[in-house]
Amino acid sequence: MNVANIRCYDNGGKTFDRYTVVYMNQPERERGLYAAIGASEEPFHPMGFGQHCTAMPGRHLGRRIAFEDLPQDVQKMVRMDLEDEL
Repeated sequence: MNVANIRCYDNGGKTFDRYTVVYMNQPERERGLYAAIGASEEPFHPMGFGQHCTAMPGRHLGRRIAFEDLPQDVQKMVRMDLEDEL
């Protein structure tokens, strides 16, 4: 699994979808947008949130963090996506 092509953000809890992971190797048609996921701390929980979306990387998504700093379930969600690329 190669996490070199992702950027991870944490908005500190300002929104329920606190974490955004942008897949930099999956650009969208509109310039500057990329495939991404938005997730709460527990995206697989019935009361959690985990959804694919598009995002433009940047500070507006929060503080940039390392993949290892994401909650375990968010890491799992990203790993599942990246495994699908193989």
